[in-house]
Amino acid sequence: MTVKPKYKSITLLDFYRIFLGIAILENILAAWYLFSLPSKAQKVFLAGFSLQRLGAGFAIFFVLGVYIFLLYDSIRSQKFLKFLSSSLERILKKDVYHILIRSALVIVMVSCLSRLLFYWLYMFPDFQRLIFFLSNNYMVWELETLPKILLGWVFLISLKILLLDFIAGRQSGRPLSVQVRLMIVSWTIEILGLLYTLSWSLITRKLALEILLGPVVKILILSVWFSVWALLSSRNKLGERIFLLFTCISIWLCVFIVSLQFAQWFNKWSTPVENQFNQLAFAFLHGKLYLLNPPYTGGLTFYNGHWFVPGPPFPAILMLPFVATLGIKAFNTTTFSLALAATSAVIIYLILHQLIQSGWVKLSHSGAIWLTVLFSFGTMYWFLSIDSRLWYFAQVVTVLSSGLAFLSVLRKWPPWFTGFCLAAAILCRPDVFTLWPALLAIAIQQNLNAEKKINRKEVIKWGLQSAIPVVIGVALLFLYNYLRYGSFSDFEYGNINGTASIIQHVQKYGLFSPHFMSFNLYYMFLAPPPLTTACGYYLTRNWGMSMIVTTPAIIYIFRRFKISWWTCGCWCSILLTVVVLSLYSNNGSQQYGYRYMLDFTIPLIMLIAYNAGEKISGLLKALIIA
Repeated sequence: MTVKPKYKSITLLDFYRIFLGIAILENILAAWYLFSLPSKAQKVFLAGFSLQRLGAGFAIFFVLGVYIFLLYDSIRSQKFLKFLSSSLERILKKDVYHILIRSALVIVMVSCLSRLLFYWLYMFPDFQRLIFFLSNNYMVWELETLPKILLGWVFLISLKILLLDFIAGRQSGRPLSVQVRLMIVSWTIEILGLLYTLSWSLITRKLALEILLGPVVKILILSVWFSVWALLSSRNKLGERIFLLFTCISIWLCVFIVSLQFAQWFNKWSTPVENQFNQLAFAFLHGKLYLLNPPYTGGLTFYNGHWFVPGPPFPAILMLPFVATLGIKAFNTTTFSLALAATSAVIIYLILHQLIQSGWVKLSHSGAIWLTVLFSFGTMYWFLSIDSRLWYFAQVVTVLSSGLAFLSVLRKWPPWFTGFCLAAAILCRPDVFTLWPALLAIAIQQNLNAEKKINRKEVIKWGLQSAIPVVIGVALLFLYNYLRYGSFSDFEYGNINGTASIIQHVQKYGLFSPHFMSFNLYYMFLAPPPLTTACGYYLTRNWGMSMIVTTPAIIYIFRRFKISWWTCGCWCSILLTVVVLSLYSNNGSQQYGYRYMLDFTIPLIMLIAYNAGEKISGLLKALIIA
């Protein structure tokens, strides 16, 4: 009988020693690399090296000495190790310190990784087109070799501490609420962001404008808000009552602040000359249907000696009170667009919340947040809200109005209000009449009796009451066309001051034709991203690209099929919209992805929520992030 040899498993102490050994080797290499490169002659302070480099070297040798001491202690007495372990255990038992340490380390690591990525991109410029923007590009050349060493060094140290934190685990006595966690994370980001901004101001020897226009002030607003929420939520009954309201306000603030920051980074935070709805609102206030001396005529129609906005007028009507109060010059249409986009995100969350409450989907609260993030930042809606030119802004208002229509029918608000919201969407983009079948199907689902039979009387009543505002809206749109062009149905799209090829196609084949199907379907589903040297960081991609590329999570609508009135209604509206858009004379022209997908994005999100199940899977999270 042979005895099998017993292999000693690696203990946590063994891992700790290996960890320290690697850390010592890493610091020796960092010190060697740091002092193998002499400083420039004008910066030499002592022994051929600058004061900055000597300071960095002192820090590296100090940390190296700490690592050597820890390794020696782990092999001999282990007194310091036991003290360190008990201290860390006491700290990590309190969830607040655990979250604070972990979030700070993650932020530091992400910052270091982003900077290292920027160095790599500067070494290989052809890869720069794979990202949207590079912040503080001049920092790369300002600090030269030293930050490359320090960033990599800080990143590796942070990674090691984070790994030890995960391996050691924790046993918190009282788990913290979501509100407190958000407060801790936001204040951690705020403090680190402020330290970075102030440090950069000292390096450049000037007060960085980023303090005012950068994320520091915006994150401060979020930090204060989450602190107020955490304070109020500490009272059990009050916390439950305000949870939905404060969640909605938090979503609005996060979407608006993040989008505003990117609009500033992309130099888009101003009223574009291509958004003439503010001028149309100004014209309405003066009793005119045409623009008064427009500074830019691209996308407009010249008829009978005047320039007209060819599309429906509701976006301009929405601007009327702001233009009347602030004036056309002071009113910032991009800020207005971002505010509407943030409101749409809240509406999407409320739609998902209502689906959960009704039992139609099994999604958790965190799952609803994930899908709200998908809508807000993972679809074309984010791009259009920041780049708020004429046609883009019309789609932002369309989604807002149609979202209100879906929320209205789910909440069982009066049918006329649902119809009014859909009419408002049609008065932005007429093709969204295709959403009415989904709204009707939801109303039918709500009127099923215990035997799953339809209450026909109630459904017919709902359908008629919701259709009346839509009919009135379409009639007003026809009247608007007649007053402008002397024709009820003509929008004069064939005479737009725009791309010659599109105008020629409209004049030859009409506004809708089977001739456009192959072109539209290709860019709708198949067109790859045009990664060429001519492609900038944040630029429109000519004819765009496949919506599956820009929003890969939409493939989740095919995960499973279950027959119900509301799911069939959503599918009907999606397919009907795709057919209508495939016949249209253009696919959206200058855009990042396929922007017309927003016409059916709301039923799309609802179907993803149904197919996601109770918990958002790792695959779906990966698709949302992608």
